[in-house]
Parts: sequence; C-alpha cells; structure tokens
Amino acid sequence: MRLIAFTLLFITFGCSTIAQSLDSVAIKNFGTGDYKAASANYSVVMDEMGVLYFANENGILKYDGSEWELIPIVNFGGVYSINISDDGKFYVGGINEYGYLERDSSDGFTYHSLRSSLTKQHEFGAFWQIETVGQDVYFASYEGIVKYDGEGSKHIDINNSGIFVLNNEVIASKFNEYLYKVKGDTTELLNNQFKWKEDNVYSALKSLTDESYVFATSENGLFKYFPQKNEMVQFESSDDEYLKKYGIYDAHIFRDSLYAFSSWSGGLIIMDKYGKILSKIDKSQGMQSNALHDFVVDKRGHVWAGRPTGISYIQWSTDFVQVGYVPKTYITKVRSKYDLDDNLRSLEFHFATPGYDKSDLQYSYYLDGYDQGFGDWVSDVKKEYTNLDGGEYAFKVKAKLPDGSSTQMQVHSFKIPIPWYKTKLFIFLAVLAISALIFVIFRFRTKRLKLLNKRLERIINNRTQELIQQREQLRQANDELIITNTELDNFVYRSSHDLVAPLKSLKGLINLARAEEPNERQSEYLKMMNSSVAKLEDFIKSIMEYSINSKREVVKNDVLLDGIIEGICQDLKYYDNADRVTFYRNYDKDLTIKSDESRLKIVLSNLITNCIKYHNYDQDAPKIEVNVDLNYPKGISTIEIVDNGMGIDKEHLDKIFNMFFRASSDKAEGSGLGLYIVKDTVTKIGGQIDVDSEIGKGTVFKVTLYDSLEVVHEKA
Repeated sequence: MRLIAFTLLFITFGCSTIAQSLDSVAIKNFGTGDYKAASANYSVVMDEMGVLYFANENGILKYDGSEWELIPIVNFGGVYSINISDDGKFYVGGINEYGYLERDSSDGFTYHSLRSSLTKQHEFGAFWQIETVGQDVYFASYEGIVKYDGEGSKHIDINNSGIFVLNNEVIASKFNEYLYKVKGDTTELLNNQFKWKEDNVYSALKSLTDESYVFATSENGLFKYFPQKNEMVQFESSDDEYLKKYGIYDAHIFRDSLYAFSSWSGGLIIMDKYGKILSKIDKSQGMQSNALHDFVVDKRGHVWAGRPTGISYIQWSTDFVQVGYVPKTYITKVRSKYDLDDNLRSLEFHFATPGYDKSDLQYSYYLDGYDQGFGDWVSDVKKEYTNLDGGEYAFKVKAKLPDGSSTQMQVHSFKIPIPWYKTKLFIFLAVLAISALIFVIFRFRTKRLKLLNKRLERIINNRTQELIQQREQLRQANDELIITNTELDNFVYRSSHDLVAPLKSLKGLINLARAEEPNERQSEYLKMMNSSVAKLEDFIKSIMEYSINSKREVVKNDVLLDGIIEGICQDLKYYDNADRVTFYRNYDKDLTIKSDESRLKIVLSNLITNCIKYHNYDQDAPKIEVNVDLNYPKGISTIEIVDNGMGIDKEHLDKIFNMFFRASSDKAEGSGLGLYIVKDTVTKIGGQIDVDSEIGKGTVFKVTLYDSLEVVHEKA
C-alpha cells in the first residue's frame, strides 16, 4: 500500500515538475519587418543542417539562423505547402502550381514548375499538403490529389481530403466522409466505419504507448487507430474537450515522450502520452496570436511555428538535443562582386549556425592567405574582402555558442587565378623588353645629346662674349654713375654748408632789427622774413641729414641715450616756443643702447623738433615725454616721443612718412622731408617706427630698435 502511494506521489510530483519546466519559455515573434515578405506562413520544414523553410504567401521563406531569404516561384505566387523527400529534394505547392527547388552553383535555389507534366489540366486551387513515399510525391488540394513519380504527374480524383502517410502508404481523409488508401492512381476505401461529421484527419502520429497511431482532427479531438485490426477508438483524454474547442491544426512528437499540437485558436498545446495537457503556450506568454499553422521541432527541442500574421520561435529554458546532434557552423553563401578572372576581386562570405538565432551567437573568422589569424568574437554574420590578388585562399569561421563552447571550424577553400600579366614569365619578359627599350632610348638620347651639347657650346661661347662685353659696358656706366653721384653728393653738401652761413647771418641781422623796436609794419615784415629763413634753414638741414644718411655706413656703438637727448635739448634751447614746453625724460639716465649715434640723433632730433614746432600752445601745460621700454630677453628697446599737442588727423597717418608730404594744416609749414628722413634713417639702423595720434589730444611716435640690447635670458 505504501509503495502504491509513493508511486502515485512520484508520478504526480514528476508531472508537476515537467509541466512547470514546459511553461518556462521565451518567445520571439518575427513579422514582415524582419523577413520582408507576406505576413501569412503555412507549412514549415527543416533540412538536415537545421535550416528552416516556410511556405509564405510571397514564396518560400528560408531562415538559417542568421539571414532571411525569399525564394520566389512562378509569377511570385503564394506557397501553401512544402516538404522534403528522402533524397533531400524540396517540393512546393502553390495555387494551381506545384514543383520543386533545385540548388544552383551559388548555393541558392531555383524553382522548377511541374504543372506542365500533368497530362490533363485541371483547376486545383491551393495545394495545402505534400507527402512523399519513396520516389512518389503527392500534392493535395481541396479539388483533388496530384501524384508525381519523377517523370510525370497524374490526377487522383478525390476532393476535400487531407493526406498523411501510414506504414508507407498514403491515406486520404475525406471531409465529412471516410478514410481512403491511395493505390496507384486511384483510391480504395479503408473502412466505412471511420467517418467524422464536418471534419477529417489533419495529422497522424505514432502512438507513444502502443502499436497504434494517433489521429488528430480539427473538431472531434484525438483517435487511436490500430492498423492490424483496422479498428479505431476515441483517444481517452481528460482534456479532450479543450482540444475540440480550439481545434487541432498540426501535430508532432515532442521531445520523444510528449505530443505537441498547434491549434486554430488555442496556441501551442503540449500533452503527455496519456492525454493530459501539460502546457498551453499562447498570447499570455508572449505569442502575438493564438492562431497557429504548421510547426516544426528543431534539433534543440524548440518550436518554430507559422502564423497567419508571422512566425513564432518558442524556446524553452533547457535544450532537448536530438541524439547525435552537434551544432555546426556553415558558410551559406559566397558572393562575388567581380568575375574571378578579373584583376580586382571582391568576395562576401555569409555564415550561420542553424538551430540558433543570430542574436545568441558570436563569430570569429579569418581569410588564410590574407589575414594574420582569427579576429575577435563579433555578431556579424557576413564578411566582405575586396581587391584580392591571385592566389590560394581559405576562409575559416567558427561560432561561440551561448554556453561558451565553440563550433567546429568551417573552411571554404578557393583559388583566384593569377592574371597572365602578373606571372613570373611575363614579368621577366616585360623587364627584359623594358631594359632593351631603355638601352635603345639611352643610346639614341646620348647621341642626340652630344649633338645638342656641341650646338649649345657654340651658343654659350657666343653668349659669353656678348655678356663679357655687356658687363664691361655696365661696369663703365656704373663707374661713371658713382663718380656722378659722388660729385652730386659733394655739391649738395658743400652748397648746403655755403647756404647755412649766410642764412645764420641773415637770421642774426633780423634779430638785431627786432631789438631796435621797429614799428608794427616793420615787425610784421621781420617776422615773415624770419619764418622764411627758418623754413629754408630746416630744408637745408634736412637735405644735409639725408645726404649723410644715404652715403655713410652704419656703425653701431654703445650710445648713452640721455647724452643724445640732452644735446638735442641744448640745440633747441632757443627754438621758437621751446621755453613754453615742459620736457619729461622717463628713463634711466645711465641707459646705454647699441645703435648708430649720429643717425639716432637725427631721428630723435626731428621727432622732438616736430613736437615743439606743431604743439598746441593755447592749452595749459604743453609737454613732451620721452619714454623707454626695454625687452632684454629679445634685445629690443622701444623709444616713445609723446606730446599733448594738436594731433594728426587719422586719414593722414598712413602718409606722413612719404617724401614731401605735409598734413593740411595752417601750421604745417615744414619741408615735408623730416619724417621721410626719420623713417629712412630708422630703417637704416635696423628699426621700425610707428605713429598713433588723435586730434586735440596729441601724438605718439614709437621707435623700435632691434638688437639694441644685450640679450639677458630670464631664469626659469
């Protein structure tokens, strides 16, 4: 008694555990956006590699776990059934169309129609089922059955029937009637007791408990058929009413010990061999629809089911691997963008591991003869190589499974012919021909160059004589020009000196005349005479300075800057209005800089004289500043002459250093040479002069002298 109770408890607990494990599923739904075809999928089969083929309303839909591919039939018609014969050939049924798929040279498929092999044409509508027995293939529609024997097709006149194979015989279950054996080209009644009202047998399975077969109907549940006795009984099931309510569409043995049914509106149903439903997989667990068509159990014990609105992949938490099944990676396609006879080749390899979705895998690959070795694990399912040279190659790929193990390496070897123009013989002959051509050209060019050299030598000799004559003429002209310039400089210098003495005497006489208290009219004349004499004196001074600056070499020495400034101040002590200007010296009195002393004095004297001459004496506190900025790291000194005089208009600033330019001012009475000489002199001593001015506020002349200080580097 205890043993019986324990056994019942074990069976109850075991069934409960199995049911719980079957309910633990992950569902992935595929739609038109994934596979780019029609939504409705009907029949489904799996080949030896684990690649799936779905009967889709746009054709045959192929999925290898990595990529979807649509294989069209005649006129891109819909496909409603597909099956694989024992020899691995795919047979396809559409609307008034049936045929088979044949692999082509690129590992793809080509559809071949068998419709024309039927001697007498008939309208069949859609072929919903295909069964194979040996070499014979049976295509079933509601309008009849077509038998194809490998050579021709024949029409078997039985309509509204579903077909299945029983002991290597095709059985036709006619809707609302009986079971028939298909014998040759006709049918034979199996038993007149087997009849289902408004129903027929959709699928037949080998029983898991005895020698019978389990028949699945749409609305009448399950039945057991004993072929030895030719008898049929109702399959006793506690859940029979559930099956009748939702209707069976397709049936398969599941994981060796269970039944699996797809239903019209109840999803996927898992039942034990005694008729108890262990699991119902429907929208509550993630299915997009409870309506399922045909399904297939893959090599890992998971289910792929076609739906009116897509495809569902039902994956349990644990695999149920078929005996002898070892996951393999396949190179599914090799595409060439160029003819392999061309110089430039581009190959694209596609690979997959059927039985696994690509999102669960990673791949590593390399091209022997091109890559150094296997690369990192990546999720790519294709690899392209471009511009491959001629030679032998082997593409190698392997996959990493979810458990971390790897599949066996798959190898695709191929050879790209070496173009004739890259062969060693051609290269040798080409080098030989090029060498001979170079030698001939070299000899020809050498001979021609000798002739040209002789001609060139004559031309050079003639030109040399001409150049010697021209050079001698230029030398004579230059000597004459030097003599002329020297004489002109001497004339200018002596004339200037000769003119200065009378001007100074005249200026002294004017001052004596002023001292004798002349009348107002005489004072005005004396003032005008003094102004004219001063202007002429400035002009002569400018000419002398320009003459000195142009002909004397630059000699730089250490110059005491304050000594130059003091000398200029003494020279200008009695200059008109000099006593009205306050003079500021903002620098170290002992400061010495390296420059040409006489030229530096010309520059500073002109600038300071201009500040006095063109100052604004109507304002309070007229002033002139001399500021010095020293940059010892760069050896640069900057001298600024700043006044608060009348200023210069901005429009004249870019022209004031031009020869004879005078700003349009009532007080602009100079010769127009002063600032021109200043700029020329600053340039001579290796410096730069800039000016900034504003009307009514004053002017700043900035003289920058380069290499005027001993460079002192700052300590880090």
